[in-house]
Parts: sequence; structure tokens; C-alpha cells
Amino acid sequence: MKEASYYIKSADNRVTCLLCPHHCTIPEGRAGICLTRKNIGGRLISANYCRPVATAIDPIEKKPLFHFYPGSSIFSAGPNGCTFKCSFCQNCEIAQTLLDVKEISPERFVSLIEDSRTLGIAYTYSEPIIWFETIMEVGGRIRQLGLKNVMVTNGFIEPAPLADLLTVIDAMNIDIKSINPSFYRRICKGSLDPVLAACEQVKKAGCHLEITHLLIPGENDDPAETEQLANFIANNLGPETPLHLSRYFPRHKMHHELTAEWLLNRAWEIAHKKLRYVYIGNIATEDRTHTHCPVCDTLLIERAGYAVRRTPHLVQMEKRENAMAQCRKCGAQIPITF
Repeated sequence: MKEASYYIKSADNRVTCLLCPHHCTIPEGRAGICLTRKNIGGRLISANYCRPVATAIDPIEKKPLFHFYPGSSIFSAGPNGCTFKCSFCQNCEIAQTLLDVKEISPERFVSLIEDSRTLGIAYTYSEPIIWFETIMEVGGRIRQLGLKNVMVTNGFIEPAPLADLLTVIDAMNIDIKSINPSFYRRICKGSLDPVLAACEQVKKAGCHLEITHLLIPGENDDPAETEQLANFIANNLGPETPLHLSRYFPRHKMHHELTAEWLLNRAWEIAHKKLRYVYIGNIATEDRTHTHCPVCDTLLIERAGYAVRRTPHLVQMEKRENAMAQCRKCGAQIPITF
């Protein structure tokens, strides 16, 4: 356990956490909404510090990140707990329940990542924002080794701690669950505006950003909402920002029918009018996981599941790290990092 960052003490031995917009005021011996930031003796403690609840080596495309070192593998780990209480939570066993997880040292954690011989680490599976202290410690060491730090997150965080994270994070996938504020209040027990603000802050900082949107029938699949989401991304994050439209499966407390393929295709058609790179996930599709040149429509990256084939039409502009790519056929710049 480690003393947490971003909190204030009260005279009655309560503490108020300032990491995320919930601003939980926590009595002694209790935890915040996330389950793992606890008041112990009048101090806020990160009880999940260096306690990975799940680890694996995954394709980077599974995060999903399609424009960040495509075809690479990455060590993945996540903490127990979450800042949201989504009724459709896809990882409810580790996100919505407090588990007994052993702590490892930061040195051991870094060794596991280094020994994986992958791109680096993705902080993922549940909500890595509540792993703030772990990411700052481990992520800094990973950076020194020349490896990459990736976050897959709901984006529900205050600007100051996000600015700290952006000193070590190389890429993020942020889940915009709906563009409707009432969806966040009813289904996630959170709020939309901080998520949108986080997306803009990440983009302005120059961190690689991709967006995921889980399409749930009858909840956030209205065409007008899809258009509103695409407009927000195009106008505030840039039309080159990749959007992943993901198929919903019944899970946790939500038992709606899984998303029909035609709904995903309809959303793709709407979003693709505003955005250059829109992908469909969690379902096998004909060609809507591929990357095409937005200017001449040449196939640049072909995907089958997590298998990736880079075509000869996609070339690196310069032989250096973090270089952009280019369509060989028409010369258009493609925002893909190698």
C-alpha cells in the first residue's frame, strides 16, 4: 500500500479524494466508489498499489489501438476496482468486486514487462486511472527503458492528475460510452463532461489517442447520437482520430440483445461521413477493420481478427521512432505510429 496523491484531509479524520470527479469524501476505515482508495488512519491510501489483478500479453489491436505500432504485442495489466458502476461492465469480476491481490515491488513489475519482450505495457482490463500511483512509478521506469506506456480508460479524471499521467503515457484509448449525459448518470453512475474534457486534454498534449464506443441496442444506438459523437470527435479531436465502434454482448446486470451487425454498419456509415478512420470491433466484418487511405481509398493495413498485414502501399515517411506513415500511391500522410 502507498499513500495516494491528490486528496485533502478534513478535521474529522475524513479525507476527500481529488483524483476523479466523484470527489469521494471517505470516513476512516472506508473506501471510495472505486473500492481501492481507502482512508487508513486519516490518510488516503492506494490499496491497489502494484497489485495487478490480471496480466497477459496481448496484441496492441486488442486494446484497441489500430494506429499505434500495428502488429505489435504488449504486456497488459490492470488493477482491481473502477470509478464507474456500469450495468453492462465487461470485466465486472475484477472491476466491481474487491479481490485479494498480492502486491509486487515496482522493480519486479518492471522486470515482468521488460522480460515480456513486447512494446511495453498497457494499463487496462478494469480502470487504470485508480492505479495512478502505480502508473507514475512503473511508467517512469518503463520510459527510461525505451518502452511504451498505454492506457485503456474511461477518461473520468481531473485535469491535474491527467497532466501528470501524460508525462509518461504514450497512447490512450478512451471509451466514450455515450454522447448523452443521462446515459452516464443512469447506467454508469458517472458524468460525461469530464470524459470529453479529458479527450481534448489528451489530444492537445500530443498523446496518441483513439476512441472506443460500445454500441448498445436501445440505449446509445440512435443515429442522431452517433452523428453527435462523430461531430464531437471531428471538431474537438480531429477527423483523423480513429473511432472503434464495438459490439455489445449481454454482461453483468444488462441483458439486452447483442448488437445486430446492421446497427454497427449504420453507425459506421454515419461516423465515416465525418471521420477518416472508423472501425467495427467485437464482430467479424467484411472490410471494416481494415485501414484505407482516406484520400485514394487504397488498402494500407488488412486485419483478420488480430492478425495484421501491412500492405506495400503503407510506407514510413522517415526511418525514426514515432514517424508518421504515408500512402505510397497518392502521398497522403497517414497518422499511424511505427
